Amino acid sequence: MPVLISGVLKDGTGTPVQNCTIQLKACRTSTTVVVNTVASENPDDA
Repeated sequence: MPVLISGVLKDGTGTPVQNCTIQLKACRTSTTVVVNTVASENPDDA
């Protein structure tokens, strides 16, 4: 099922993160919601 996500990704200080990509990966199929998130950035791409 496709889902549209939109908005601004901010770092820990509240500054918007430029040129970021968000990937959602399913560890298993479930009816529950996302309970854990991980963020990373590549300074070489900035």
